[in-house]
Amino acid sequence: MSTNNATSKDPQAWRASHPSAWVRINHAVVTLCGRLAAALFVVIAAMITYEVIARYVFLSPTIWVEDLSLLCQIWASCLGASWLLQHQALIRIDMLIGRFGPRMRAVAELWSLLIVALFSGWVTWYGVYIVKDAIAINAASASMLGMPMWITKSAIPVGFGLLFIQCLTEAALVLTGHIQPAEEVHV
Repeated sequence: MSTNNATSKDPQAWRASHPSAWVRINHAVVTLCGRLAAALFVVIAAMITYEVIARYVFLSPTIWVEDLSLLCQIWASCLGASWLLQHQALIRIDMLIGRFGPRMRAVAELWSLLIVALFSGWVTWYGVYIVKDAIAINAASASMLGMPMWITKSAIPVGFGLLFIQCLTEAALVLTGHIQPAEEVHV
């Protein structure tokens, strides 16, 4: 059985046992980020449910749910982006790519990875300055909780940095002939 056939049967198991240590480490880190993102969305649902009950049943709203649920949502979205790319689950137009031959599909994949890598690299670089500014001016949320903004804003360089690294990993896999088919994602 060739490597491409193994990739198409179970791409995640193939990544977890890939000969390259980089692919295995990347897979483990991205899988952890995906699970953390999913857990954060569960935490958001629990916090908002608590807030609704506290506010409308006990008439005692909290000062922390809005800030913390927003913090969790931003971190979950940023951490989950690299997981989505690894699973080929970002928004894409499969109808057009499905009609391409293997060589043209590889070119299209590389082109889209280049665009995402350039954008995420720029956002990572700019995000570092946003975090530095938030720390320098001691920015805090405008709510009663007054949470430091660098905690929220640091999700930008971390998440987009992970997405940039995932773009490079995916491009290396495409260049070595391991184009992963889009998969139905189940968490």
